[in-house]
Amino acid sequence: MVRKKIYKKQHILAAAQNLLIEKSFSAITARNVAEYMGISTQPIYLEFKNMEELKLSLLKKTHEYLEREYFSQLPTTSSVANFGINYINLAKANRKLYISLYVDQHSYGNELRQLSFDSFRKNIKNEVNYVDKGEKELENLHLNLWIVAIGMASLSISGMLDTTEENLISVFERVERNYNMDVI
Repeated sequence: MVRKKIYKKQHILAAAQNLLIEKSFSAITARNVAEYMGISTQPIYLEFKNMEELKLSLLKKTHEYLEREYFSQLPTTSSVANFGINYINLAKANRKLYISLYVDQHSYGNELRQLSFDSFRKNIKNEVNYVDKGEKELENLHLNLWIVAIGMASLSISGMLDTTEENLISVFERVERNYNMDVI
């Protein structure tokens, strides 16, 4: 009789996401995930061909969660300000996850930037100001906004920045007005 799979991708990804939130991205190893689940590493390698596949799947799953819970929120009428404010709100509401993804060192920065850009592009695609903009211009705007948003979010959770939503809107709108500038 063939044994049924008990631990499927979604179970493993859920455990990995919990580890990501509780510890850090560097804690995502086959041994740590298996130990967290109380299993051997075999089910992990039956579901994922390697840890790279698991980590990329984890990033996508986590970003989908962030998209639903934070990045799709519309606290203001400005999509650009919403982009930045949503990162700040994420940092304040889910500090450990924010730090694991955007502060702690790991090798998935390019993937996170691409996921962030895809989300940003989706949120501004129908806005009159951006309909005729090229991909490079949108990437430049996104990266400038992202740098400012991540910086302000990090300062906010460290207690070094406490400002009003009006001030935040003003900062992000200034970045928008100057988005043709070179990225640092």
